[in-house]
Amino acid sequence: MATACAALMALVGAWSGSLTPGARIAVLAASAFVLAAVGVMAALRALARSERECNRLREQADDARALRDAVMAITPVGFAFYDRDLKYVHVNAALAAMNGLPAQAHLGRHVSEVLPALGTALAPRLARALESDAPLQDLSLQVETPAAPGETRFWFGSYSRVRGAGGAVLGVIASLSEVTERMRAEASLQEHEGRLDVLTRSLPDYLWGGKLRDGVLRDFYCTPVIERTTGYPASAFTGTGPEGTPAPLWAEMIHPEDRTRYRECIESLALAPSTEVEIEHRIICADGRLRWVRSRAAASGLDDRGGVHLGCVVTDITDRRLADDLRQRLNDSFRRSATEWRRTFDAVSSPLLVLSADGVIHRLNDAARVLFREADPSGQPLSATVGAPPWSSAEPLVEELRATHGSASRQVHDAESGRTWELAAAWVDERASEDARIILVATEVTRLLELQAHVRRSETMAAMGAIVAGVAHEVRNPLFSISAVVDAVEATYGTQPELQPYLDVLRGEVRRLTHLTQELFEYGRPTRGEWTDGAVGPVVAEALSACELPGDKASVKLTRALSDALPPVRMDARRLFHVFRNVVENAVQYSPPGATVHVTAEAVEEAGRAWVRCTVHDGGPGFKSEDLPHVFEPFFSKRRGGTGLGLSIVQRILEEHQGRIRLSNHPQGGAEVTILLPALPPAVIAGSLPKSQVS
Repeated sequence: MATACAALMALVGAWSGSLTPGARIAVLAASAFVLAAVGVMAALRALARSERECNRLREQADDARALRDAVMAITPVGFAFYDRDLKYVHVNAALAAMNGLPAQAHLGRHVSEVLPALGTALAPRLARALESDAPLQDLSLQVETPAAPGETRFWFGSYSRVRGAGGAVLGVIASLSEVTERMRAEASLQEHEGRLDVLTRSLPDYLWGGKLRDGVLRDFYCTPVIERTTGYPASAFTGTGPEGTPAPLWAEMIHPEDRTRYRECIESLALAPSTEVEIEHRIICADGRLRWVRSRAAASGLDDRGGVHLGCVVTDITDRRLADDLRQRLNDSFRRSATEWRRTFDAVSSPLLVLSADGVIHRLNDAARVLFREADPSGQPLSATVGAPPWSSAEPLVEELRATHGSASRQVHDAESGRTWELAAAWVDERASEDARIILVATEVTRLLELQAHVRRSETMAAMGAIVAGVAHEVRNPLFSISAVVDAVEATYGTQPELQPYLDVLRGEVRRLTHLTQELFEYGRPTRGEWTDGAVGPVVAEALSACELPGDKASVKLTRALSDALPPVRMDARRLFHVFRNVVENAVQYSPPGATVHVTAEAVEEAGRAWVRCTVHDGGPGFKSEDLPHVFEPFFSKRRGGTGLGLSIVQRILEEHQGRIRLSNHPQGGAEVTILLPALPPAVIAGSLPKSQVS
């Protein structure tokens, strides 16, 4: 309309442009008046129409309010509307009666002001309903009201948030239904059901009874719950035979293998009135399944006709029997699994310990038990295993695992036994286990380290031997020429006395150099032995015989104590003869006149292996402590005229035989050399062994 008025005024203005100013003003004023009058009339008509619409809507709202009030007035459910501050806005008659207060006493007051007990329970529910679009329901409203003082009432409540036309929250509406009588009825019903359930559960599955006379069961009856166990109704067993005897199904239901035993058990009651019997047997159910039951029967005294009244309680024990069978199978399975695990655990060749997190020995295998000298340290802390290598050295490793919860390893050496171990430990912490475990594994690496040292020494000696052999070869030819020249000079000028001292010196030096050359050749000689299996006693005896002449010259006595039951060894008899002769010659040379060299040979066991141990004990000054680390080094000698190759050659030959040599000083004085040769295992001894020959 504003646009239309503006357009008309523009047209009038354009049309009156040619008029005089006075006339133009008059025309414009008249046009404006006309337009204003038209606008007022249109506005009045619109206002009247709006008022009529408002009156119509007000009448509809009054009708709806009247209808709502009528509905709330006649409904038995209590309704209340609360504003956002949880103050009563409307309360129907039913809720006012339930609360025991007039409706006007509620309006405009907070829910906790009207009835404090009810408000304390109701306010949180209304507050939650104001924050949720979904209706809330509960059955937990228990309060006392003025309508029934001193009596707890139960209400069912439903709460829903109310929004206006614009979406704003107006408040919350609550509907409350009293369910006190229903709750009491349900409580009473539950109490009776509970009592009945207790009685029912206190009884076995089903009962049967009757009179037993002349071996016949009469006046038979059974409880209806028999159907739960057998699948047959009670009527299938009663009312078919004469004098109330049970139907044939009663006997046929017993498993054929148990019928005789069952019948004898029941009939025994007639012979011993006022007694009880019990038997477990099987029954065949209606669906063909077998179930185990326990029948516990009791008999009264004899009546005037010689019969007894029987009563029997039959309890289904199928689950128990199945559980027993399952338990037995599980026990057998666990026992087999435990046995297999134990055998597997003990079959591990490496010593193995299982420790708890605090270091207590939980389990160990047979290999580990051997290291404890067959003692069982289970339940003892690892720190208490003093003197049981390598476990006595494992405590730092366990402490490290407690801090890291990972794995670690270290190498430990036992000086007393000379054994070296590789200890590996791991922390095991499974989610389903109650506590953590530490797995400790020991691997003996003594032999490995010995082999590594032997390889390194062999490589060194091989290189040195090649050099020494080359030097000896180059020296031998000039030495032979010198010897020949000395012989020629002696043959030509031997009659001249002034030359004889010089010739003796030359011959002595030639002999010393010849001996040195022979030692060099022996040191650098490659290993090409003739290996045989036999006793080492003859080799030792032959070496002693070869040393008797040097012993007589030095006034040193040789004694022997060789066992006749020495186990055979794998040996190169010629090179082993060189070992014993060298050691005995050294003992003779270091012994003073009148001393005795003792030689023994016996079978021993060291570090879990069988050995042949040969010991040579002289009467000399013994070894100096500073010389012991160097005695096996080539060219190391403290004896005048010695080459320093004797013990090096001895060590090399013993390494070829996988043997050992130990040097020490005897407690009673003198040096003691111990030679260990590995004895052959029984499996090899059982075979035919060729005789050892000394070349």
